[in-house]
Amino acid sequence: MNARALSKVLLIQAIEETDRKGDALPLAERIEATRAVIGKNPPALETQAEAPLSSATEWFLVRRAEALLRLLRERSPGIDHVLAIAGGAISFDRSLLLMAFVLGVLLPFIDGRYGINILAPPLVGLVIWNAVLYVFLLARGSASSWLAGLYSRWARGHFQRLLNHSTRFNAPLAPGLRRFAGDWWEVAQPLFAARGRRLLHLCAVLVALGLATGYYFRAHVLFSHAGWADGNLLGPTMAHAVLTLLYGPAALLTGISLPTTEGIAQLRWTVGSHGGGDATVWVHLIAWTAFLYIMLPRLLAVLISTFGLWRLSRRLSLPPGAATYVRTVFAAERFGEQPDV
Repeated sequence: MNARALSKVLLIQAIEETDRKGDALPLAERIEATRAVIGKNPPALETQAEAPLSSATEWFLVRRAEALLRLLRERSPGIDHVLAIAGGAISFDRSLLLMAFVLGVLLPFIDGRYGINILAPPLVGLVIWNAVLYVFLLARGSASSWLAGLYSRWARGHFQRLLNHSTRFNAPLAPGLRRFAGDWWEVAQPLFAARGRRLLHLCAVLVALGLATGYYFRAHVLFSHAGWADGNLLGPTMAHAVLTLLYGPAALLTGISLPTTEGIAQLRWTVGSHGGGDATVWVHLIAWTAFLYIMLPRLLAVLISTFGLWRLSRRLSLPPGAATYVRTVFAAERFGEQPDV
């Protein structure tokens, strides 16, 4: 069963099994929904409580849940928001993506006292950070799993806070929503972890994109010059070697020629911010380097994570005891009441 359908079934099941008197979802509406979906071809019941449900039974549960949700949302419109959050629509995700982009845009503004530093310390830091994470991901994936687990726990807490807020305005639904939160977490925890991994990769992409945007803004809007500051341990020869290592692949891909050692020496800033040169070529190299080392690998990881998330969301199973719930539903239809489970 796919995730969206399963969330609907679990929500209705949680409400039915906690709302015994029918305060939130009247018993007559439950029976009528069962009869409307069954028609003349009722699905065969599973004989064992722990037996997996047949496709016909799953179809029946989904259609019945959708019918009851249509009735329920007329009295409680917020139920759709609960399902949306269960499906992964968390505002924190969008906020985190925005913050990642803004962080990337700001990084170039702490780079260079006189203008754009062609050695690009923020870019170097991001490349090294991502390279370390790539090693962990290829080795064991422990860093990604830990961060994804942290995200999934945060998502669960956000979901619980939303339900606690909702129950203040709809007391009859409160027990069912709390039960649904627990049931859904047990089933969908791998989905939250997968979303967390994808979100982290997207954040890395947006930080790199923001970095390139910030450098272009400095070069073409603020008209900053590009250069480098001569330090005690870094002369023109060493600076040329570092630039070749950092920008070599981007220069080869774009056809941009890196300056010689003499050209690098001419870009050195002196006292009073004298020196430097046009920043156009250098921001192109910075942007392409960020794309090659950060954005491209992370976008591939996003595609892989999205495919994995799609596979997970299509093969979720009902928790143990689903067959017992189905028999309870049929018993209520036959005897016109809601028996104890």
